[in-house]
Amino acid sequence: MSAFQIPEPVMPTPEQHRKASLQWLQRVQPTLIDQWPSELMALSVPTNMVKIDVDAAWQSLCDLHDQRGISDYLKDLAAELDQQIRWDRKFIRLNSRSPKDAPWPFEVPATISGKEAVHMLVGSMRVMDDLMEFRWVPEQPAYVCLRQYVPSIRPDMEFRCFVKDGHLIAVTHYDYTKPAPTWIVESKQTIRNAIDCYFAEKIRPALHLDTVVFDVAMIGVEGLLLIEINPYGLSDPCHFGTYEAVENANDHIQTHASSRERKEG
Repeated sequence: MSAFQIPEPVMPTPEQHRKASLQWLQRVQPTLIDQWPSELMALSVPTNMVKIDVDAAWQSLCDLHDQRGISDYLKDLAAELDQQIRWDRKFIRLNSRSPKDAPWPFEVPATISGKEAVHMLVGSMRVMDDLMEFRWVPEQPAYVCLRQYVPSIRPDMEFRCFVKDGHLIAVTHYDYTKPAPTWIVESKQTIRNAIDCYFAEKIRPALHLDTVVFDVAMIGVEGLLLIEINPYGLSDPCHFGTYEAVENANDHIQTHASSRERKEG
């Protein structure tokens, strides 16, 4: 019997890398914050954007992985972020996604420090994945987005909303890691009515997409605030578990795990 042999790995060519990244860009580009229409941005929080030198950032990440220390580029980026932040707490993210998977002690990716913001970014696999994609599509810039931090946005007050062909077809409580608060379960119809009105009167007229996912937060008596938009089919369906369940929603707001097997987007 011949010995089992593991075949030599075959690395993708630059052409294959770019083809895959172009497919990624086609799906996510309309939802990138720098692509939002001004009318949509006006529904969310004030945001400043700092352009990233993606090649320099990627090499810096490789240097960190090889324990060569933080690069001059990352030090300069931290300094530029400090100039923009000006000791005013900001929520940190790329124009694509946030570094919410960055390790402790960052419960929420928000800070008053450019250096801490850089640590959040380089500690996130989500950020590394997206920077790899941005490397192969240089026609689409990557940005660090400094978003005004709103302390009254609480995880238990956030909702993910699914729009298909211009219609709001489903809403789920965002935090599916724990049961939804009792008051939300008991107020599903009232909350959904408010979200439906907000969508019809504010979001739909400003949206540049017919099929998309958007997240909103309830802000006390002030009403609803748009947090972000994301690609339909790629974004986590939260309590629904699958997009099949999303498209067969039969409740005002999904507040518990769907009976269908969970498939994260």
